[in-house]
Amino acid sequence: MNTPAKEELSTQLKSMFAEIISWFEAQPEASFNTVIVKGKWTMAGHLYHLIKSTKGVSRGIQMPKLALQVAFGKSNRTERTFEQQHQRYIKALGDFTTANGFPPTPSSDFVPSEGRQFEKQALLDRFIEEGEHYCQALKKWKEKDMSVYVLPHPIMGKLTIREFTYFTIFHAQHHLDILISNYQEK
Repeated sequence: MNTPAKEELSTQLKSMFAEIISWFEAQPEASFNTVIVKGKWTMAGHLYHLIKSTKGVSRGIQMPKLALQVAFGKSNRTERTFEQQHQRYIKALGDFTTANGFPPTPSSDFVPSEGRQFEKQALLDRFIEEGEHYCQALKKWKEKDMSVYVLPHPIMGKLTIREFTYFTIFHAQHHLDILISNYQEK
C-alpha cells in the first residue's frame, strides 16, 4: 500500500477499531483492571491510552484549516507512504522505549495513573464514541488537504492528516498486539 485514499484509510481505521472493540468485549471483566504483567499497563490502561490518543487526533483534525495552518504551518516535504510512515513509527517507538523505558511515566494525560480502576463497559463505550468522532471528522477532509495540513506528534514531529491517520492505525495495532500477547488466555 503506497498512499491510500481517504476512503480506504477510513475503512482500515474502522476495521482496526472494530477489532479492538471485539477483543475487549471477549475479555473477562474480572481481569480488566488487574495487573497481569508486572510493570505494564492493565487491559484498562491500554484502552484508556487508546481513547486519549484517538481523542487528541480527532480534536486536531476537527480544527479549522486556518487554525491548523497558523498553529502548525503546512507540510513542507513530500508526504510519506503508508510503508514509510510505518517504518518511521517502528523506529520512533524503539528509540523512545530505549530512551525512556515503557510504559511511560504517568506525567502525561495519555497515560493511565497507576492503580486507577475503570468500569469496562463505560471505557469501551468511550472508545467507541471517540472512534466514531474520529471517522466523522476524517469524512469532512478533502483528499488533497489531507496531504497539506499538519499536526504535531510528541515523538514523531509534524505529520500530515493522512500520516496521522496511518499512525492511528499503527498505534492501535501495536496496542492490540501487546494485549493479545500479554493478556489473552493461551
